[in-house]
Amino acid sequence: MEFGQLHHIEYYVKDLSRSNKFWNWFMPFMGYVEYQKWEGGISWRHNRGTFIVFVQLEDTTLEINNDRQGDGLNHIALLGKDINHFNELQSELKQRQIKLLILKEKYICFEDPNKFAIEVYVP
Repeated sequence: MEFGQLHHIEYYVKDLSRSNKFWNWFMPFMGYVEYQKWEGGISWRHNRGTFIVFVQLEDTTLEINNDRQGDGLNHIALLGKDINHFNELQSELKQRQIKLLILKEKYICFEDPNKFAIEVYVP
């Protein structure tokens, strides 16, 4: 990793099992490998060292809702490999009936099971 590079994002989810159904195909598709797994979470690592960590919310906080249109994080954006990879992603999202928020020529934005936005773009 390089100085100042993003080390990790920790993402709390209401239903880890449901979230994993989405992220378990998407993370490898984007070049991440499963790094750590424990009863209440899972982490994925990119070869440049960045981690994305998914953690099950505690029962006492399940009623708290995140709103990407409000205060806080709106979305994450990942760089796609190339236009063929981008087109393959579009097909996969459609097949999995994942809600698209924006589709443009070189970027796509869609929702995960927690209604969090993920953007993928190609240069």
